[in-house]
Amino acid sequence: MIKRAIRNLHSNKTVPTRVFDVIAEGGKLELEVKLNKNSFERIAWDDVVYQVETVRKEIEKEITE
Repeated sequence: MIKRAIRNLHSNKTVPTRVFDVIAEGGKLELEVKLNKNSFERIAWDDVVYQVETVRKEIEKEITE
């Protein structure tokens, strides 16, 4: 398993804010978001890509109309 922090690279802080972690395990990619002190939620990368692409297509459709 590989776990890496994804940080806000536009942060003004000395150490940029950690937004979430990406986890690679068994050929799958997931994002792990901290909900509170001891609770995390994992989101499949494919689900994130699908939702972002849906928004991108909606924006492109609005531009061309």
